[in-house]
Amino acid sequence: MVLPFKKIKSKLKTTILQPEIIHFKSIDSTNKYLLDKHSYPNGTVVLADFQTAGRGRRQRIWQSPEAESLLFSIFLNENIQTIPLYLFTFLAAVSVYEGLLPFVPQKHLALKWPNDVLINGKKVCGILVETKTSANRITSIVIGIGININQNSEFFKGELKNASSLFCSKGCKFSRMEVFSSVLISIDKNLTELNQRVYTDVLAKWKNYCPYFGGKIKVDDNKNIYEGIFKDISQNGGLILETDGKEKIFYAADVSIIKENRNL
Repeated sequence: MVLPFKKIKSKLKTTILQPEIIHFKSIDSTNKYLLDKHSYPNGTVVLADFQTAGRGRRQRIWQSPEAESLLFSIFLNENIQTIPLYLFTFLAAVSVYEGLLPFVPQKHLALKWPNDVLINGKKVCGILVETKTSANRITSIVIGIGININQNSEFFKGELKNASSLFCSKGCKFSRMEVFSSVLISIDKNLTELNQRVYTDVLAKWKNYCPYFGGKIKVDDNKNIYEGIFKDISQNGGLILETDGKEKIFYAADVSIIKENRNL
């Protein structure tokens, strides 16, 4: 079944992202749509008001009421073979962070490894980068992004207690399309720099936006849980944890920030 969609003509001046945005009222997953067979060009953006099967890392479900989040994916198939794959996750996080700056004071924003954007210490955005391969070669990359915009505090209970939205942070409703435009401009700028092989800028920005270096964290690699000091990011995007006097590198894990009790 072919789902109905419309094309939105964007007025944004972009270098890589396409000016026509594919917009669905409802779809199973924007990532899945772009990973299927299609003839869309590099830089195509697919936006949905609602996803029936939205996904996060480790096959988690991404929950969101209709039209209260930004749910979109970006298709890339040019200049991707020579760019390290992990950089696209860092780029997406940096771009969302910068795209939210016109709406949220910078002191309230933070990045958390590997792909979370936080407002006041709570997750407001998730990122999922997926690839399509042929003959052991990456032929396309899809960057999926979900940003909580207008959900109220009642939505973030139970298993969502560590998440938040722009509405919860400011107490007012936001224009989803205004936030969308700001984030797209940021993504396009950072993608353009990445295509010019400015790799160090992405990591430097990410490190600058992450306030947790040198602090205590808990790392769950789905097998064991480790506690230690967040030392650094490795050259290939791994988290370097100092634990029991040794350094251990993680490439896939969940990270929790250990808050110290300053009254002790």
